[in-house]
Amino acid sequence: MSRGTRIKAAELAGKLAALDIDEGIRIEKAGIKMFVNKNASGIFVVQFGDDFQYLDSGKRVINLIKSKFGIIYKIWAY
Repeated sequence: MSRGTRIKAAELAGKLAALDIDEGIRIEKAGIKMFVNKNASGIFVVQFGDDFQYLDSGKRVINLIKSKFGIIYKIWAY
């Protein structure tokens, strides 16, 4: 099974801006995962464990990622 396409942290803002409703982004570090999708209204849906957050901008998503993972993590687009 394919893990998706690896993307660089510098590309994350652009990938979030272009994210379609049938696409997603997975962030991983030491077995901990976060999933980011976008709903039909353009709101980002972020799942971290059992917690779901709804954010209205890519910048807020990036800030949340950094607060949970720090600066070193792997990003996959699927």
